[in-house]
Amino acid sequence: MHDLHCKNADEMHSPVLAKRVHELKETQRGVELMCHEMEKIYSEGMESGEKRGELKKAKETALTMAEEGMDAKMIARLIKVSEKDVQKWINENLCVMK
Repeated sequence: MHDLHCKNADEMHSPVLAKRVHELKETQRGVELMCHEMEKIYSEGMESGEKRGELKKAKETALTMAEEGMDAKMIARLIKVSEKDVQKWINENLCVMK
């Protein structure tokens, strides 16, 4: 457990873990690899965040349309999501309002 809290490879007890940490943090190739992996993680996070934002906006729009009297089938067609999702959002909103 000690080694997992160390910031420097030379503080670690496990020679195997220390060697790998040294390779990743203190060599040009390791730093480039870590930068690449971090960029990939960041990009994936941004993409999923954008999708969540789009879905949140679609849900808000669907609920507003439902409040105006539109049926789930029409809403789903207009905002391009499944009718099942729209109906679920409407039902959830009704439960919250009660």
